[in-house]
Formats: sequence, C-alpha cells, structure tokens
Amino acid sequence: MRYVAPNELRTVWDEVRFGLEAVRAKGHSEWLPEDIYCDCYEQRAMLWMVGQGFMVLQPNGKELHIWAAYSSNHQDVLDGLEHAKVIARQGGCDKLTFSSVRRGWEKSARLLGFKPKVWSMEL
Repeated sequence: MRYVAPNELRTVWDEVRFGLEAVRAKGHSEWLPEDIYCDCYEQRAMLWMVGQGFMVLQPNGKELHIWAAYSSNHQDVLDGLEHAKVIARQGGCDKLTFSSVRRGWEKSARLLGFKPKVWSMEL
C-alpha cells in the first residue's frame, strides 16, 4: 500500500473519485467524495492506494475507521485490511471499524473477524 500525502491528492483523485462514486451508488449517500478529499487534505483521514484500488482510513480516538474502500480485485481489499490493522496498532488504536448498508457485508464482515456493534433507526 502507498500513502497519498495531501499535496499528492490531485494526482490520484480522478481514479479515487470514480471508486467513491461506485461505493456511493451501493447506498452510501451520507457523504460526498468532496468530504473525503477535504478530510484527507486536512489530515483528518488518510488515503492509501492498494493494488487496483484504495482505502480511506479515519482515526477516531482509540478506533481506526475504514471510511471507504474500493478495488476491482478482492485480494486488494484483504491486503488493505491487513495493512489497516498494522496502521491501527501503530497508532495506538484497539479497534478497527467500518459501516455498511449492504447486506452482503453481514456475512463477510463476520468471516473477517468484525462483530456488529451499532444498530440505528432514522427518525
């Protein structure tokens, strides 16, 4: 994986934006690609390129949150997850989190070692 520094964001943004729009099309409408760009630029989140895709990580206290991940290659996601675990440990985090509205992640997340934590209802 390769970290993309804030001053390098523009060099990969077209590729990343395409992937973010693909993720949003699957039901993640609570954020815009511009939100991620801004947080990466302001160093509140980190963009990592992995194989044919990317992963956006956002520190949140003792948790490292996977804000978005995209790749056309499933192995890239697995490799990215392992790298995210290392980053979390190095940063003193004791949890790695993500959220998804996609039902398919219920089974996959458990197989990867994640446990459900929060259920919410929109009012």
